[in-house]
Amino acid sequence: MPQSHSIPEHGRHLDANAQATMLRIARLAIRSHWHPELLAELALTQEQLTTPLQPIPCFVTLHKAGELRGCIGCLEADKPLAEALVYFAQAAAFGDPRFAPLDENELESCHITISLLGPLSPIPATTRQQLLEALEPNRDGLWLQSPGHRATFLPAVWRELPDANQFLNQLLRKGGWPANSWPTSLQGFRYQTLEFGESEQ
Repeated sequence: MPQSHSIPEHGRHLDANAQATMLRIARLAIRSHWHPELLAELALTQEQLTTPLQPIPCFVTLHKAGELRGCIGCLEADKPLAEALVYFAQAAAFGDPRFAPLDENELESCHITISLLGPLSPIPATTRQQLLEALEPNRDGLWLQSPGHRATFLPAVWRELPDANQFLNQLLRKGGWPANSWPTSLQGFRYQTLEFGESEQ
């Protein structure tokens, strides 16, 4: 069964069956890249998704042997969830610029996680220290933006970067800002996620 973590309000109605269906959609979306004959099964599985089909921001993440193998998603949804899961699963597998495209023989050893995002909430911080003090480790996702730059870390990243200062520095580097800085016009937003993944083999 899927394994769940922190749950934003909009995701509390999602039961284990809905989560399992979403994970199946993601895996079928990736497999169909090599096996187009699976597209019919993928479409049927999308129809089985009982959660409302309105847009919900989401990320699909792949791990292999405990290491990140791809992660793509959105903070502002523009397509129904059943469609977004297909798009971002394929993008995480084949379009993450940090990694080579996934080989078919790798998929069996990959663990898929889906994160459904709650609403963005501005963090009223005008200094680096205020932002650090406002963050709730292991709960908050963080989105930073300034003219020409933007980057986000999902709440799951706290498991790899449990120190708030390190968490912020790595996110600044990801977005192309200097670490240990407070860039001009920087804005921070927090969000929570409903995170669930395939059972570990």
